[in-house]
Amino acid sequence: MRIIQKTILLLLLTAFITGCASDTDSGLAFPDEGNAVFLISTGRQPGISVGTRGDSTEIRLNELTYVIADSHGDIIDPHTCRLAPDFSSLTIEGLAHGDYTISFLGHSGEENGATTLEPAHIGDEWLGNTAEGSPADGEYLFGSVSFSIGKEQKPVTQEVCLEFCVGKVNIDLKMQSDYQWRFIKSITLTLDNGSVVPAVLNADGTFSGESHIEAYDVTDRLSFCSFPSEAPLSGFVDITSRRSDGTEFSTRYRFEDCLIEAGKISHINIEYRHPESEDGRIYVREEDFGKFDTDTMFLADEPKEVFYDSRIRSFRVNAPLQAYLTENRELGIRFFSPVEIKNVRILCRFGKVSPEFLEIARFESVYPFMEGKFKLPVVERDATFTASDGRKIRIPAQKELSPDDVTFLIECDDPFMKKISEIECAWYIRFSGYSTDAGHAYWRHMTPLLCRHGVALALNMAFMFASDEFNIELDKYDGILYDNGKNPINLDSLRARIKAHGGLVLGRVVGVGGLGGGSTYGLADYCYTGVYFDPDYPNANPHTYARQAMFHEYGHCLGYSHSSNMTYGDKWTVLCANVFVSLSREGKLPVSTRDMVESLPM
Repeated sequence: MRIIQKTILLLLLTAFITGCASDTDSGLAFPDEGNAVFLISTGRQPGISVGTRGDSTEIRLNELTYVIADSHGDIIDPHTCRLAPDFSSLTIEGLAHGDYTISFLGHSGEENGATTLEPAHIGDEWLGNTAEGSPADGEYLFGSVSFSIGKEQKPVTQEVCLEFCVGKVNIDLKMQSDYQWRFIKSITLTLDNGSVVPAVLNADGTFSGESHIEAYDVTDRLSFCSFPSEAPLSGFVDITSRRSDGTEFSTRYRFEDCLIEAGKISHINIEYRHPESEDGRIYVREEDFGKFDTDTMFLADEPKEVFYDSRIRSFRVNAPLQAYLTENRELGIRFFSPVEIKNVRILCRFGKVSPEFLEIARFESVYPFMEGKFKLPVVERDATFTASDGRKIRIPAQKELSPDDVTFLIECDDPFMKKISEIECAWYIRFSGYSTDAGHAYWRHMTPLLCRHGVALALNMAFMFASDEFNIELDKYDGILYDNGKNPINLDSLRARIKAHGGLVLGRVVGVGGLGGGSTYGLADYCYTGVYFDPDYPNANPHTYARQAMFHEYGHCLGYSHSSNMTYGDKWTVLCANVFVSLSREGKLPVSTRDMVESLPM
C-alpha cells in the first residue's frame, strides 16, 4: 500500500513540475540566475589633480562602493559580487530577470571629507558631510546606469564612466614674494549666510539638503572640494598672520561670484597684505622647502657627468655650506654634508650700495646634501633690510646684480658647524673617474653613495688633523717619523704641510686599497665605507686595512714615498688610525658613524 502511495505522489509531483516549466504565463521567476559585468572607467576632467593608473589623464581610484536597486528603487543584495582589485570591473551574479539601476561612488586622492551612508532606496542619502560647517572635502566621482536581465538570462556587459560629482575651489594668494608664507599662521573660509552648498549626494546622483561652510581650515592645501553650488557663492577668507616680533593679527578678505561646478576648478583671488611686505629678507621654514627650487645632491640616479663637474660638485672642507649668486640672480645654496643643521643666517654686502653686511636669508634648517635656488626680492624691487644695530636700510632694486657686487657671509651656531669652524685647512675636494674609461687596471667610476662617503671622509680627516687630540699624540712621535731620505720630520713643518695642502680629487679603485699622490686620492669601496668606528666591535684594533689605506694614501699626497714611514710601517698610519677611532667613538668627528651617511634617502 505504501509503495502505491509513493508512486502516485511521485507522478503528481512530476506533472506539477512539468506544468510549471511549460507555463510561460505563470509569472513565476526562472530558476536560472542572471549575471552582469560592468567595465568601469573614469572621466578625464580638467583641474582636479590626481594620480594615474594607465596614462596621464586617467584617474586612479582609492576607494569604490556601489549600490544596486530593483525596478521599484529598493536596494538589493545580489548573491555574488566580485570587484577587480584595480576597480576596473565589477561582476554580479544571482540576478533574477527584471530591470535594475546600479550606482557607483569612487574616491581618489588622500582627503576624505564625507561619510558614506547605507541607503535602502535609490533616492536615499549616500554621501554626506562629516561635520557641521564643512564641505564634502574629497575627490569623489559618481556614475549610474540602468540595465535589464532578460528571461533568457543572457549575461549583460555594460560600460560605466564615473565623473566628478564635486568641484574644487583654489584660494590663490598673490604675495610680494613666496617668503611671506612664513608670516601665515592659519587660513579659514566662511560663506555668507545666504550662500550654501548641498549637504548630501543621493544614491541616484541627485543632491539634497543645505550645508553652510564656516571657518573651514584651508591652511595646508589652500583648496577644498565641495558638492556643486546652484548659484555663485560669496563670503570671506580670514588669514591670521605673525609679525617678525611674534605678535599676531588677522585680516579678512571678501570674495564673490564663486560658482562651484562638478569636475571644474573655481578660484578665489586674494592680494595678501602684510606690514612687512617690503622686507627683503628670505625666510625659509623647514616645511617650506617644497615651495622652492630645492633638490638633493648625490642621489642614486645622479649622472657621473654631474658629480664629476667641479663647478657644481666641489667644496672646501672648512666651508661645506656654500652661498653664491646664480646666473639668474638668485641665492644659491649647496651643503656638502650628511648632517642636517639648524638656524642658518646668510649675510650679504651689496658692494655698490652699502658697506654693511645685511641678513638676506634665514633657514630654520638646511637638510643633508641640500641644493637650492631662492629668488631674491631685492632683484625685482626696492627692499628693506635690518642692520645689526636694528636700523632699517633700504636697498634699491638690484636688477643687474652680479657676483662681483655681492659678498656672502654665513653664520650658524649648530654643533656641526662649530666643529667645521675648528678645521684649519681649506682643502678643495672634488671627484673624478681618472683613467677608468681608458681601460685602466685599477681605476673605476665613483658612485653617488661613494661620493657622499667621500665627503664625510674628507671632513673627518681635516677635522682630526686640527684637533687637540691629534696634535698631542703627534708630539709623541717627535724624532720617530722620518721622510724619504730617512731624515726626522720636523712636526711643525708637517703640520704646516697638512694645513697648506691644496686638496683631494676623490676617486675609486679596485684590486688595491688605494692610489694617491699630490691631489690624487683613490680608495677602494670598502675603504670609503669601512673607516668609521664600528660600535659592534668596540675593542677592535683601530689599525684596520681600510684605515691604513686611508692614511697611507694621504701620506703620498703629502709627498712621502714608501721609503719613509709615512706610508708603510707602524708609525704614521697607526698614529692616525688610533686618533681617528678615538674621536669617532666619542662622537667628536663631524660624521662619526657610517649610518649617518647610509640612512639618508638616495
